[in-house]
Amino acid sequence: MSPEAVRCSNAFRERGEPMLGSAPVARRWLLIEHPGPWAKNHLETTPIAGGVATTIEKACAELQGRSLLIRRTGRRQPGQDPSWFAIDTAMGTWVTGTWRTSDDLLHATAALGTQLSQSESLAEPMLLVCTQGTRDACCALRGRPVTAALARVWPDEVWECTHLGGHRFAGTFISMPDGTCYGTVDLPNAVDVVRAHRAGQVDATHLRGVARYSPAVQAATGAVLTEHGPAPIGSARPGAVDVISETVTRVEVIGDEPVPDTTWVEVTAEALPPAPLSCGKGPGEHTAYRTVFIPDPR
Repeated sequence: MSPEAVRCSNAFRERGEPMLGSAPVARRWLLIEHPGPWAKNHLETTPIAGGVATTIEKACAELQGRSLLIRRTGRRQPGQDPSWFAIDTAMGTWVTGTWRTSDDLLHATAALGTQLSQSESLAEPMLLVCTQGTRDACCALRGRPVTAALARVWPDEVWECTHLGGHRFAGTFISMPDGTCYGTVDLPNAVDVVRAHRAGQVDATHLRGVARYSPAVQAATGAVLTEHGPAPIGSARPGAVDVISETVTRVEVIGDEPVPDTTWVEVTAEALPPAPLSCGKGPGEHTAYRTVFIPDPR
């Protein structure tokens, strides 16, 4: 069997497992431009490794945050300092700057807190495509053609980025500043997926979830969009969330046209049989989120 035949992304598509609920969970994002090469653990990349990495990890843990390294496709213009962006996906705001030394990144990390909370600067659109081959070959093999396709249409908005979680979902990208994550995106459909998202015509076929929501809420809102879409990503949002047990959550989904005003969804976290989750590794344990619409439990 050829190496291509056993790629984790190929195996996932053949299994046909649910993808909703798989987006990385974070409300705030620290994006650091770095031309590479990127270490397998992106925060071990020079000059970020060490004390700066520890500070970033601590800030992200305290602020419902996540960090990524990003870069433009192709060569950077000489003489330009790399940029950083602190983004709040719930508010759609950001704080930005440039950096030269690791000390500059301490300021970027601090911006995730009070500066971002007080920012009234609306973030500009960004499309971040995972291409980190040092984590998994599928991310590079599927992500780089997607990056190229999107960059031809939105050259100022497209960036390569480090791991978004879930190699098997490649190609995968996240839209900023709304934090919507998509997967199983390929060269032929990448532009159409973005255009549908921006036109308010999300059909959820490639949707992983809105990153600022928990996996159960991602799955519930995505299930409602699947049932009643195409619709804007913001037309299905969480109301009450009732945790019934370790595996069962009931989510009230509040809707705008064409989504119903209120829909209750019961989400069950289901352990799936071991399967290849990353290229070159044996089968691993993983979870899918099964959804069912229920009457109002209240």
